[in-house]
Amino acid sequence: MTQTVEARVEVMGVRHHGPGSARAVVAGLDALEPDVVLIEGPADCDHLVPFAAGGRLVPPVAMLAAVADDPATSSFWPFAEFSPEWQALVWATARGVPVRFVDLPAGAVLAARAAQDAAAGEHAGDPEGDGEHEDGDGDGERTDAGGDGERTDAGGDGERTGGDAERTDVDRDAPGAADGVVPWTDDGPTSPAAVRRDPVAALAAAAGYDDPERWWEDVVESRTDGPTPFAVITEAMAALRAAAPEADEHEARREAHMRLQLRAALKAGHRRVAVVCGAWHAPALTTPLPPAAGDARLLTGLAKKKVTLTWVPWTSSRLARASGYGAGITSPGWYEHLFRTDRDVVASWLVQVGAALREKDLPVSSAHVIEAVRLAETLATVRGRHLPGLAEVTEATRAVLCDGDDALVAHVTAQLVVGERLGEIGDDVPTVPLDADLRATARRLRLAFSAAPRTLELDLRRDHDLARSRLLHRLTLLGVPWGQADEARSRSTGTFREAWSLVWRPELAVAVVEAALWGTTVEAAATARCVDRAADADLRELTGLLEVALLADLAAATGPLLGRVDEQAAHDGDIGRLMAALPPLVRAHRYSDVRGTGTADLARVADALLARICAGLAAAVTGLDDEAASALRGQVDATHAAVRLRDDPDGLRAWLGTLRAVADRADISGALTGRATRLLLDAGELDADEVRARMGQHLSYGTPARTQAAWVDGFLAGGGLLLAHDRALLGVVDDWLATLPTDAFTDALPLLRRTFGAMPPAERRNVGDAAVAVPASGRGPAASTTVAVDADLAAGPLRTVALLLGATR
Repeated sequence: MTQTVEARVEVMGVRHHGPGSARAVVAGLDALEPDVVLIEGPADCDHLVPFAAGGRLVPPVAMLAAVADDPATSSFWPFAEFSPEWQALVWATARGVPVRFVDLPAGAVLAARAAQDAAAGEHAGDPEGDGEHEDGDGDGERTDAGGDGERTDAGGDGERTGGDAERTDVDRDAPGAADGVVPWTDDGPTSPAAVRRDPVAALAAAAGYDDPERWWEDVVESRTDGPTPFAVITEAMAALRAAAPEADEHEARREAHMRLQLRAALKAGHRRVAVVCGAWHAPALTTPLPPAAGDARLLTGLAKKKVTLTWVPWTSSRLARASGYGAGITSPGWYEHLFRTDRDVVASWLVQVGAALREKDLPVSSAHVIEAVRLAETLATVRGRHLPGLAEVTEATRAVLCDGDDALVAHVTAQLVVGERLGEIGDDVPTVPLDADLRATARRLRLAFSAAPRTLELDLRRDHDLARSRLLHRLTLLGVPWGQADEARSRSTGTFREAWSLVWRPELAVAVVEAALWGTTVEAAATARCVDRAADADLRELTGLLEVALLADLAAATGPLLGRVDEQAAHDGDIGRLMAALPPLVRAHRYSDVRGTGTADLARVADALLARICAGLAAAVTGLDDEAASALRGQVDATHAAVRLRDDPDGLRAWLGTLRAVADRADISGALTGRATRLLLDAGELDADEVRARMGQHLSYGTPARTQAAWVDGFLAGGGLLLAHDRALLGVVDDWLATLPTDAFTDALPLLRRTFGAMPPAERRNVGDAAVAVPASGRGPAASTTVAVDADLAAGPLRTVALLLGATR
């Protein structure tokens, strides 16, 4: 007669990203030797489990789920090396033990979110993510459009950030909580409403702590030995759940789904089952389980979306609460150190701190480190802690190694306590074709994905650097800003060079998935995206797109874009838009030879635009007030720079003739006539004597002061140093200012302050020094003026001044 072996189910309630929990999970798995491991996580991600074996994934990494027809709706499930779930994955895959994710499928989570967003009438949806109640124990970190609007609800059964209550999952018993006795109150961390939001705060309060994180570190993260705490954790959570409000529908469905998966594992014949889940859920998964019929009813009609699932790299800093991640922790670097280090935890940590400070050329010796260790241990003893925690270590670092300098402490925090390390994924990990092409191209061009900012200097005369530039421009066009162009540095190093700042952020993985809708390769996707944007773009946007298309070497997009530009330019009569469209065209044509792209048609379109601008500018400047004229002045400057860059004698001659016509007019704003005069002077079309005559005419008596000031502002904008070199010109301005009536001076002063305030300090100083030597008439050395002083009348004030200055007379 065969005896049936009773199934053994051990529920391991953990804190996500907790090194103490991770250590306890490994010990619990070693003791149980389960024949199946069930992990809280989206049930449709089981096919991603095998990639955790063999070092193909280097944490931190995250599972990414994105809706197939709307990739902007997506979620992350991050894992660090010290995450209990990750250690369970590694333990099981290394031993060939089956692993199952048992939480609601990602397709159901994202379907619920999409429905909620639709009901709310906005794509951003619930600020806490996927309809979660305030418990925040979400289903993955949510990002919208892979961009700055990151929304999180992730990973964290029982973890929440963003409020004054922060919830964490528990992996070790709390003093006074084992017997379920909790001092409930009407408010504060132990009120029934707050317990579901922040169970650790309730346990910490029961233990006499006012800081939940301090309690957690004392009882869990700092301990490296002792029995697994899961039974006591489950008992404590059961007591908390009994007093907390009932779960919302989403949490109830999650727990129902996990129970169904547990029943399925038992039905399949597994006799030793390990369940790794957030501690808040542990009581709901402990056997005996409630009837399956109730769970089935809860899950009836559960909507699902078709989703794309893959692994993506994550960063240490994204595990930190400061990044906005819902299940975040304050110190991922410190937690990783706790997980990896079995002995001399504090000493080895402070050795790393000393090394980090020495990199900043600070004199940190071994004696400093020894003294810091002693101080941290003493602080722990005084505070009744069995081991120093991060608070004691940080205070010892500040006092001994940083001499009280908070800036240095911040450096240590950023580099070590939080850290900035990007995970890695293997080439065989499933992903969208566009991402595979991007990674293959990056490898070929020797561009490493890194979370640390990196400056990249490119010489476009080299084929390798030119290919890098094209890739970065294509990604920018696709909305995947891996690199940010440093325009100032690029301009300062010549037309053959570009400067980029590269930093890879996890949310860019979502942007890549979104961009995959446009094509399977970076070039094809960028081309399709460019042509699509051109369909609804105005003339200025079109020429900007054309410039980027040439920089990105998108030959298939250049023809359609040129056709659209030609068409728009022929029908657009707005001079402002025509002037805004010219500079990108000219830059694209001027620098085309550097990149080896054919742009013969660009010159024709640019010349046609310039002809229309020259013909229409006179009418466009008529009737503009000073504010509108100042706005148009910037476009005149940009057009002038573009014409000079074009280096076409006929076009330059036509443009300078247009500027002279503007400068000669007396019926338009001085902001434009003054600017036209200055541009003609810089181009050599007017000599200094003629400019001084024009200035004297516009600053003559009878012209309103504000009109005169507008002319000066237009003339001097962008280059006041001219006054320091032309003393006669400075004399004209000086005489004008000296003869302004008080009311007129007050009226013109704001504009003059803006004019001279915009000059660099050195320029203003040079103009001021030159003004000292300018004669009142502007035609000779300043005459000295002698003023007769009555000695008797001056004696009293002089004695007072001498007394104030401490002098004797």
